[in-house]
Amino acid sequence: MEKRRNGLLEIYRFILCFWPMYHHNFFFFTKGDKFSLAELAVDFFFVISGFFLLRSMEKKKDEHILRSAFKLMVDRVRPFAFTLRFIAAFNFICVALFIREDHFKLLFELFKYWWYVLYLTIAIGIFYLLYRLIKNKKIFGVLLFVVALSMGAFHYCLDEMGLYIYEFTFVARTFGCIAFGMLMSYIPNIKVKRFNPSLLVVIALVPTIFYLAYNEKTYVTRLLMLGLFAALVYFTYNVSIGGRFFDLLGKLSTRMYLYMSFVTMFHALGLTNHRILFVIDVTMAIMDLSLTTYREKYLALKKQIKEKATL
Repeated sequence: MEKRRNGLLEIYRFILCFWPMYHHNFFFFTKGDKFSLAELAVDFFFVISGFFLLRSMEKKKDEHILRSAFKLMVDRVRPFAFTLRFIAAFNFICVALFIREDHFKLLFELFKYWWYVLYLTIAIGIFYLLYRLIKNKKIFGVLLFVVALSMGAFHYCLDEMGLYIYEFTFVARTFGCIAFGMLMSYIPNIKVKRFNPSLLVVIALVPTIFYLAYNEKTYVTRLLMLGLFAALVYFTYNVSIGGRFFDLLGKLSTRMYLYMSFVTMFHALGLTNHRILFVIDVTMAIMDLSLTTYREKYLALKKQIKEKATL
């Protein structure tokens, strides 16, 4: 089955990127306690990545194992390479120029928005190596089930014991959500000739998820939301909606999330007006996406000219 961009999934990405922004007060109003636990939105991104990851791994099953694992990891970061380099350079320079007593803590706060990219990249490499070593897809599916179950249990134990260790907690969430998403990709697609029932399921799932997100988050609720996220990804994939606009919307949402690290530096330096911070975040994301798009067009045109010259 070919990997294809789905317009609804890109809309989900765009909407859910506002959840962490709301959680970190990047809006025009003061944050309340309703839409808490912003990491649940990031869980959804992990589920999407896991859903498509197995298909990407299958395409590289005959290539050199280490080389293809590295390529999978690089392909994940490449679209945001400029974004990450620019923000990292800007933040390090600002911290160096405006030294504070808590500068190490500040750096951690600035780059914690990147854990999504970092942990996801590492998980992709590890899952691919396991996939190539195990070889049998059914046995690999059993491993994914064990990983999803064990990571969920580990996260639950940390919560119950009150040991909220940032690194351990989110590593567990990352691997568990990706494994869950990959398991969903084992389910065959729904094939219909006339009316697609997946659309009705999607229409029912979206308000249900928002209702759960708005209410108190117990561990059971969070687990239920993860299951609904996975179901939403699966059924949405069976609804054919696409186009250039949706693709750009998904790319913009990721950049808006990453530029929160950029805007946080302004906040640390004394700019506390959230309206201005929000405008800066969106403006930088749009500029980044525009420059990246023009660069891609330039490289494609350059490649065409080079190919014509060799004929």
